[in-house]
Amino acid sequence: MRTGNKALAVRFLGAVLLIITATSTYAQSDSARTGPFDRFWTRSRIIPKIGVGAQDRAFFEGGVQWQSIYKHPLTLFTKGAYCTVDVFVDDNNLLLGPKLGYEFTAGIIGTAVDLTYFIDHNYDSEGSNRRSLVATPKIGLTILGFADLFYGYQIPLSDKEITTIYRNRFSLVFNLNRDYFNLKGAPRRVR
Repeated sequence: MRTGNKALAVRFLGAVLLIITATSTYAQSDSARTGPFDRFWTRSRIIPKIGVGAQDRAFFEGGVQWQSIYKHPLTLFTKGAYCTVDVFVDDNNLLLGPKLGYEFTAGIIGTAVDLTYFIDHNYDSEGSNRRSLVATPKIGLTILGFADLFYGYQIPLSDKEITTIYRNRFSLVFNLNRDYFNLKGAPRRVR
C-alpha cells in the first residue's frame, strides 16, 4: 500500500511541476522582455541631432539621425547614419556645410565620419561663392551616445579649399532619442 501511495505522490508532484513549468514558460514572454540582462537592438528611428562646435569660429549643427540603440547589461551601443548642416556666421558672410555621415558609440567612446560640402556665400566683394568637399573623421567621449564631445580633422577632397576655416574642430552634439528614457519599453528590432 505504501509503494502505491509513493507512486501516486510522485505522479501528482510530477503533474504539478509540469503545469507550473508550462505556465511559467508561457507567462515568461512579457517578463523576460524586461529582464536586467537582456541584450537587444531598438528599432531604428529618425531623431533630431543638434549641437555646437568650434573651428576657427563657433558654429551650430542641426539635422536628423537614423539611430538604433543596443542595450547590453554593461553599457549601451549606438549606431546610425545622419544628415546635418553646419552653419557658420561671420560679420558679413554665411558659411553652410551640409553633410552626410555615420556614427558609432560604445559606452563612453565614440567615433564618426562624415562628408561635408561647404558653401561660402559672398566671400569677396563681388558676392562670389566658394565650394569645397571635405571628409572629417571624428573621435571622442560620449555619454552612451546621447551627448558626444568629438574632435575631428577635416581632409580636403576637392581642388578648391576654403582656407578661412581651420581643419581641426571640436563639437558637442546631442542625439535626442526618446528611447534613452525608457529602454525597457522601446520598440525592438525583430530578428
